[in-house]
Amino acid sequence: MNTLQSWMFEGGGPMPWRSVAVTCAAIVLPAVVAILIFGRVGSIAFVAAMPAHLAAKDAGIRLGGVVTVVMGMAGLLSLGAPDMAVMVAVILGLMCGVAGTYGLARPCIRALLTWAVFTSPILESGEKPMLMLIFLLAGGWALLITGWFGETRTTGEEDRESRRYAMVFGVMTAVGLGISVWIGARFFGDHGFWFPLTFAVLVLPPHGGLAGRTVKRSVGTVLGTAAALGVGLLSPGPWIVAGIGLLCLPVAFRLLPVSYTLFTALLTVAIIEVLALVSQVGSLALERLGTMAAAAAMTLVLGALGWLALRLMAPGAARALLDQG
Repeated sequence: MNTLQSWMFEGGGPMPWRSVAVTCAAIVLPAVVAILIFGRVGSIAFVAAMPAHLAAKDAGIRLGGVVTVVMGMAGLLSLGAPDMAVMVAVILGLMCGVAGTYGLARPCIRALLTWAVFTSPILESGEKPMLMLIFLLAGGWALLITGWFGETRTTGEEDRESRRYAMVFGVMTAVGLGISVWIGARFFGDHGFWFPLTFAVLVLPPHGGLAGRTVKRSVGTVLGTAAALGVGLLSPGPWIVAGIGLLCLPVAFRLLPVSYTLFTALLTVAIIEVLALVSQVGSLALERLGTMAAAAAMTLVLGALGWLALRLMAPGAARALLDQG
C-alpha cells in the first residue's frame, strides 16, 4: 500500500484555494462568457486562456503573452491545413527545445496542449478573424487576471539538469509532435488532435523520470476518460457536461503538486467535457484512449532514442531519464 501511495502521489502540498480561484477567473470565466456570446466558436477562449495563464505563472506576463500569441498564430496557420500543421508542429517542437536551454520549456510545451486543437476540423477554418479576436481577448484577460492577483512566476524554475539536455528533448519533441499530428489527422478521425495533445502532456518538463511519468499520465488518462464517459451518459445536456468539465479544471491544478496521475485524469475530463459542445463525448473519449496508447508508446520509443544520444554526450543526464518520476 505504501509503495502504491508513493507511486501515485508526488509528496507536494495542494495548490492554495486562492490560486485555484484565480485560475477559475483567468481560464473558466472567459470561456463561459465567450460560449454564451458566440456559441460553439467561443470555445476558442478556453484554448487561449489556459496557455496564457499557465505561461504567466511559469515565466511572467511578457513572456506569457509572447508564448500565447505565437501559439495562437501557429494554430490559425495550421487550422484547415493538415500538411502545414505537420510543418508547424516540427518548428514548434524545436522552439520548445531552444526555450528549454533558457529554462523556459514548460510554458511553451504547456501551450502545445491547446495548440493541438487547431490541427482538428472541429474548429471552423472559415472563421479565422473571429477566432483570432476571441483568442486575443481571452488570452489578454487571462494574463491581466494572473498579473493583477500576483500569480506570475509562482511555479519555480525548471531544474538545471533538464536545461543541459533540453535541445535533445527539443528534437525529440519536434519529431514526435510532427509524427503525432500526421498520424492523428489521418488515422484518428476528426479528433486526431488527441494524439499531439497527449504527446505534449507526456513530454512536459521535468525531463527526468520520463518512463515513470509516462505510465502515471497514461493511467490518469484512462481514469479521466472513464469518468468523462460516465458524466456524459448521466448528464441531461451538453451545457451541464461542459460546466462539469470547467469545474474539474481548477481542481486539477489544485492537485497538480500532489499527483501527476490525478492531474492528468481531471485535465482529461475537463478537455473532453468542454469540447463536448462541438462533438460527442463518446467519440472524444474512445479516441482519447486510442491516441493515449499510441502517444505513450511513441514517447517511450523517442525517449529511448534520446537516452541513447544522451548516453554518448552526457551519461549523468541519461541516468536521470531512468529515475522514477
